[in-house]
Amino acid sequence: MKHIKLFLALTVCFWACMTHAQTDIDAVKSDPAYWSAEGQGVTIEEAEQDALGQIIRQIQVVVSSNTSMSDSSGQNTDGTEYSSYAQSTSTNVNAFNTLQNVEKRVLSPEPKAKVFMWVAKDEVKKMYEQRMQKVKDYVETGRKAEQRLQIDDALRNYYWALMLSMTTDPVYIEINGEKNNCQTFLPLKIKSVIANIKAKLEDCTYEANRYYARMRFTYCGNDVASLQLHFFDGQSFIGPLAVKDGIGELDLVSLPADGKLQLNYEYRFSEEAGHLDKELEAAFANIKAPLIENSLVEVPVNIDAKKNTMEAKKKYRDGVSAAMTDEIEEIATEPITHRKRLVLETVDDDSLVAILHKVEDAIRRGKAEDAYGSFTPDGYKLFATLMEETGKVSLIGKEQHYEFVRNANQVLARFCKIKIKFSDGRSFTEDLVFRFNATDKRIESIAFALTRKAEDDIFNAASQWTEVSRFTILQFMEDYQTAYALKRLDYLKQIFSDNAIIITGTMLKTATKAQVEGMPIYFDDDQVSYTRLSKQQFIDRLQRQFDSREYTHLTFEDNETKVINAPRLPKGTAFAIQINQIYNSPVYSDQGYLTLVLDASRELPIIHVRLWQPEKADLMTLDEFMSNFEF
Repeated sequence: MKHIKLFLALTVCFWACMTHAQTDIDAVKSDPAYWSAEGQGVTIEEAEQDALGQIIRQIQVVVSSNTSMSDSSGQNTDGTEYSSYAQSTSTNVNAFNTLQNVEKRVLSPEPKAKVFMWVAKDEVKKMYEQRMQKVKDYVETGRKAEQRLQIDDALRNYYWALMLSMTTDPVYIEINGEKNNCQTFLPLKIKSVIANIKAKLEDCTYEANRYYARMRFTYCGNDVASLQLHFFDGQSFIGPLAVKDGIGELDLVSLPADGKLQLNYEYRFSEEAGHLDKELEAAFANIKAPLIENSLVEVPVNIDAKKNTMEAKKKYRDGVSAAMTDEIEEIATEPITHRKRLVLETVDDDSLVAILHKVEDAIRRGKAEDAYGSFTPDGYKLFATLMEETGKVSLIGKEQHYEFVRNANQVLARFCKIKIKFSDGRSFTEDLVFRFNATDKRIESIAFALTRKAEDDIFNAASQWTEVSRFTILQFMEDYQTAYALKRLDYLKQIFSDNAIIITGTMLKTATKAQVEGMPIYFDDDQVSYTRLSKQQFIDRLQRQFDSREYTHLTFEDNETKVINAPRLPKGTAFAIQINQIYNSPVYSDQGYLTLVLDASRELPIIHVRLWQPEKADLMTLDEFMSNFEF
């Protein structure tokens, strides 16, 4: 009898719950404040996708209708009308589960699953508003990069803004007092940036049945800070080649039969987009990405069959750019920002030049041991690692032009231009710095120089420092990025405090806005999951990455550096630096911003805090960051 009563009680409870659930469902269905649908499938997941697809199609009808009414004019780069293109892509773009706070009720279990799902229209509106703001943020970031001559970064951000603008209502940006629709303006802006790049052949050498063409790339008459491109090597298009401070080298199988070097400037950066932004990843997966026709550029050259080399045609000695049409010419370029470089104490010593010529010969022959006597034991270890454990290292150009600078008891030989090529076809251009001991004139260490922009930022900040050498932070950041290239776990272990605060970020489709456990920081970002790691966990992670990847390459760009007040550290030796980091590896690439807090009171500075954040728009200022910590 008790069992019967219990059964009846459960039955009554079940039907009461079902009745209550049905009441909720009926209320949602009749409420115009929600999008809702009932989905079916063999599994719950299939039923959810069915319901979600129906909701998205309902949203798409309204979005497409609004888009068409908002702007029915203009053409995309592939010739299609702007409004029809927006309608044809909106459905697919929204079908990647970016809707937040979707509610669900399971109406029937598997194998005949049935679910009811709904989402508040205010949530959808918020999603579109956030996406539209992201478009504007990408455009603004692109404009700042263009001003700094970081042309790859400018093209990347302009194109990403274009892709996202095709997934929402029309987005308007104001430039020079005029409002511009991103879908019609950005293709022209990207073409304009490309048309203002000039490529110039400076020299060509022939070695081991290959041709090495040293190229200079300028933007509006200035050396580009950074640029990426693919090029035809005589058999196929290879790359990308990363250009640094205006210089890049093409590695050719043969001289161009038609007398034209073919270059294709990178502007999509679709792989990086997928790692950095899930909405962008979905956009690239579902939209036919607009083609920027003028990204392919041909540089005419004269072939000298007797000397087995080539040179620039006289007509094009100033460089070659993509065709400039009247339509593109109307798009103004951003004003270039120039910062005065600090005058450094230079050194004139022919004996150092003779030593470097021996090092150059060792690089050309690919035999590090040939230059053993030019290095201290520690210096040679770094040089041998560069030559033997990274990609193929080669000198760029027929001869090097060094700058010798004094730094305390060292003489720095800057900048030996090298190229490092890896098996996946990727090449990086680097400026190698040799650090001589001023007493015995042996090379104590080597490092990859920062970009001139990053160096200028540090030196201009350092001009106000009185207690610490201006080179301390510069050399530390050079060594930091070089340690990744040479996979120097020994060095990275030394520079992190045992109690360092290390916060990493991972891009997710959905993450919870929350504090990092145990940390006084709140991150207002729903696409990044932040994790605090111990020093050992961080080093172990790096070890796995170094073991599994042929290369890990960092590039540091614009930065802000300050001397900070840290009562636990000697006065004037605590520094906070915020720097843009571009990360490349064969399997993963991204860019973000590092915030580091350093104790520079010792010979080897120590990192007490390392924080990575992906977006410039969401970046905490150094003052905001420091207000959360005590040292």
